[in-house]
Amino acid sequence: MLRKGILPILFAVLISFAGTRLVACAGPAWPSDEERLFLDAYRGHVTVNATDDEFARADKLYVEALQVLSETYVEKVDGPVFVQNSIAALDGLELDDPSPTGIVGAVLDESLHTLDPHSAYMTDDMFRRLQESTEGSFAGVGIVISLDDEKRIRVVSPIDDTPAARAGLQPDDRITHIDGYEMNGEPISEAVRRMRGRVGDPVTLTIMRVKDSFDVTVKRARIEVPSVTAATIDNDIGYIRVSRFDATTLEQTQDYLSQLQNKIVSPRGIIVDLRRNPGGLLDSAADLADQFLTDGLIVATEGRGERKMRRYEADVSDYFDGVPMVILLDRGSASGAELMAAALRENGRGVIIGERSFGKGSMQRIMPLTSGGGLKITTGYYTTPDDHIVQGNGVVPDIEVLRADVEEFEREIDLEHALPSRRRDPRQSLASVDAKSCERDIAIDRFGAAADREKLQAESGEEEADAEAFRDSVLECAVGYFEDGALANYRDQIEPLLRAGL
Repeated sequence: MLRKGILPILFAVLISFAGTRLVACAGPAWPSDEERLFLDAYRGHVTVNATDDEFARADKLYVEALQVLSETYVEKVDGPVFVQNSIAALDGLELDDPSPTGIVGAVLDESLHTLDPHSAYMTDDMFRRLQESTEGSFAGVGIVISLDDEKRIRVVSPIDDTPAARAGLQPDDRITHIDGYEMNGEPISEAVRRMRGRVGDPVTLTIMRVKDSFDVTVKRARIEVPSVTAATIDNDIGYIRVSRFDATTLEQTQDYLSQLQNKIVSPRGIIVDLRRNPGGLLDSAADLADQFLTDGLIVATEGRGERKMRRYEADVSDYFDGVPMVILLDRGSASGAELMAAALRENGRGVIIGERSFGKGSMQRIMPLTSGGGLKITTGYYTTPDDHIVQGNGVVPDIEVLRADVEEFEREIDLEHALPSRRRDPRQSLASVDAKSCERDIAIDRFGAAADREKLQAESGEEEADAEAFRDSVLECAVGYFEDGALANYRDQIEPLLRAGL
């Protein structure tokens, strides 16, 4: 598919927000004098009986981590300062695992967070869960859940052909216990954690249905989670939404684009919705951009000292060639979503409508350590075709849509220890429109997974309430861009600029 001019990379598995790679690490060197200061200091915080082997493994973990950090972090790390920060972190630790490895891992995590918000230490279990999140599937029971007004775990809908559906779980069931652990008042993340596990392992859910309470024991299975949905709008506009970039996103997108081309004889436009897309696999995001581009640079990556690392070039593609395109972004669009939107605009392919995006332009690598666990380290930035970096800046829309219900929201640059912004794209929005002015009735015909979900919502009685409470005026603005209303005036201004590469 892509990969013109790309150097082969061991274990090119891309993980987390766009640009994370899994690589193997060399064994650590002997500890330096500074590192020995920490190795001596942490021993006084170990509150359990530990063997010499356990201390040796923890020592190796710390020394190896600092070696990897010094060789690969995006900026030069001051080793002595990092060690002093590690020693200072010992007094404030709140630990579930007071073993040598538990303490060293917690200190590494704390110290890495002082470099930037995305660098971290990962235990073996965390590493496994991160891999699951990028595979487009996980081992669980197969239900969509939410919190009700009383902070109880509510079943929104079981996913078709999953253990939950086969066990007879129904919309509006409440999950009061998982394997005997009471869930009332617990966050959704805790319920998800307890329901996920290894394929074939059983989990017992205590269900409250109206006034009846009963246990259901199901065996976990591999659950496929679609990252792409599609629809036609007003019969002649294609719509495709990408919620994240994982290992299955490209195949799903190609399938839906083929279906859209078959459904729409004379397409008036195509809308690519990247709102609330937090990113994912860099390769996946670049491959998706390539479905709409015939040539040109999609994205490049840049390491320490502005050293160029990789380039992703477009191949010839046939999907909706020559059809006007709108890309939707919002403040929750991050990383891979930002690079895809920038690539499409800077190659003259589409107009961006919505809000300025989140502004995460850094890339991370996941590095397993020989002593256990691994590091997620920021190793570089991705650069757009015009050599801009979205880190701290975000992607500015061509047409900004102003919504009355917008709340305060932290972007990347607002996060503690965020890396500074660099090489900002000088573009400014060409127009700002009020979301209310865009409102219009549009006919959306969803198909595939989105249609199945709508059916489940209708059966649970949620669809009518949702439709009344929420109107997608930003999407309606995008539809208006292809019509003869107010936004068409902006189209006449913007399209020539796009074609000129401005």
